[in-house]
Formats: sequence, structure tokens, C-alpha cells
Amino acid sequence: MNIVKATHQLAMDTNALAELSKAKGLEEDATNFYRQAYELEKKAALMTSSTDEDPIAHFILLRSAAALAYKSKLYRDSQRLIEICLSGNPPVSIHEDLNELSKLLQRAEDQSTISTIDNALEIEGLLTRVNAEENEITIKAKNDTQKYAVIVPKHQLKEIIQSHWYKQVLVTVRQTTFGVMVLERIKTAA
Repeated sequence: MNIVKATHQLAMDTNALAELSKAKGLEEDATNFYRQAYELEKKAALMTSSTDEDPIAHFILLRSAAALAYKSKLYRDSQRLIEICLSGNPPVSIHEDLNELSKLLQRAEDQSTISTIDNALEIEGLLTRVNAEENEITIKAKNDTQKYAVIVPKHQLKEIIQSHWYKQVLVTVRQTTFGVMVLERIKTAA
């Protein structure tokens, strides 16, 4: 059995322990097991890629990790994984599942004290880091030392690296409810 399958199976076994704990009313234990399952499933998902021989497995594992993050009440992590998965152009069925999970996140947000952000933001700075596994770039802001992690559509990542690597850029991002930044536009700064 390969490492991805073994890690996924361990995540599912841990999820079963979480479900059992929840059924017994042991909420704290359930949350801890869900978090362990989430970490394992995320690890399995990030060992795969949408360019693998079987790209569907990558999207299934990302969707599963996002759902486990939601069950763990790690809403920002869940939303981040949803955006990573969507940036890779998943199959329609997974896209629909992610939309349902997004609705659950919205309900959770409505019940929490987190305010809705979901607006555009411009950042000017140096493109200093690329994480291809998570479809993410890091921008170090020009006027301060703040660094911003931005989710990028998978199909744009290579072009962004070739055109903007270690250059001053101006990015427009959409910031989601839980603070996840998603690229809308990028250009070289003047």
C-alpha cells in the first residue's frame, strides 16, 4: 500500500474514532480526533497533485481534508483548502460538494463573532515565495514587513513564477470571510 493510501486510511480510522466519541457525548475527545484526522488527510492530499496520473484522488483528498477541518471547527483551514481545491479546477461533483461545505462555513460564520470580510484588497510588494503544493504565493509588503499568503489558480502559477518571480508586484486579492486571500489580478508594480 502506498504512503498516500496508508495516510488516508489512518485519517479515516481516526475520523471513525471521532464519530464514536461524538456519539458517546465526549465532545472534547471528538474534536481532538477530528483534528488528528484532518492533519493526516491534509498530509495525504498534499502528497498528491492535480497533475498526477489520477488527478481525481487529489481533489477527493482535498475535499475530505476541508470537511474534516470544518468538523474540527478549523473554519479558516477549511476555507483555505476549499480555495486550493477550487483553484485546481476540480470535477463538477467535487465543486458542488465544496459549494455545500462553503454554505456550512457561512452558517458557522453567521453564528460566530467573525465579521464578513469578502472584499477586494490591493497589496504592493515583493513576490518572495511560491508553494506549488498549496497553490500559494507569498508577497512581502513594500511599506512594512508584513507577508501575505495568497491562493493562486493552479493554471496561473507557472506564468506568475516566470513573469513575476522576485519582482515588485501589485496584486488584487479577494479576502474571504475567514481571512483567506485569493488572487484576482497580478501585475508588475510601476
